[in-house]
Amino acid sequence: MSRVGRYVKFTAKAGQGDALAERFLEIARGLRAVPGCELYVVNRAPDEPEAVWVTEVWSSQEELDASLETDEAKAAIPEVMALVEATERIDLLPVGGVGVDDPNPGHTIRNLDEAEDQAAKYGYGEMGESRFPSDDLDADRTGVSHQRLRPGKRQMFAHRHRHAEEVYVVLSGSGRVRIEDEIVDIGPLDAIRVGPEQTRAFEAGPDGLEILAFSARARGDAEIVRDWWTD
Repeated sequence: MSRVGRYVKFTAKAGQGDALAERFLEIARGLRAVPGCELYVVNRAPDEPEAVWVTEVWSSQEELDASLETDEAKAAIPEVMALVEATERIDLLPVGGVGVDDPNPGHTIRNLDEAEDQAAKYGYGEMGESRFPSDDLDADRTGVSHQRLRPGKRQMFAHRHRHAEEVYVVLSGSGRVRIEDEIVDIGPLDAIRVGPEQTRAFEAGPDGLEILAFSARARGDAEIVRDWWTD
């Protein structure tokens, strides 16, 4: 499969340029975790207040086409077109450059304990250990988290992701996970999938809890939720 790109100029109806640009920015936020979307940039033309340019790069035509068949896309398209007076599109075949280079080739092997313990760094050492080795692995598109909770300890805060889906695997120990209003007992080799906008936190049992988490890497996608699981 080869990359595809396109420039699309949307001319908004009179007075709708700002609304159209904001709608495309909302779409861009939703594309952060969509497979195949490598670049989606919303531009304004300084001398054309009703013009909005969208620059896209996709890993393949198939993934671009699939993105337009999602429920989100089918809902967004008529909303966008209601603001649009005219469109112009140029299809392209990207060949490289800043922001569209291939992921790091080859492979990387690291021991998870070599990554910096962020819990200790920020004063949460009594809770356990928290490592995020994606940079250590030179991983461009995969987020990895390794968590160890001491016996009977609960994570200091919960979190949720705006767009990313996350999968947790229990490596050892036991405990509980709270996802929204549901609390579930967990043990070795349990795998837990948590979708976007779902608040979650973990608590260790008497033998501690060790978990490994994976997601599409989307910087800035996580939101911390404090004082959430306090009973």
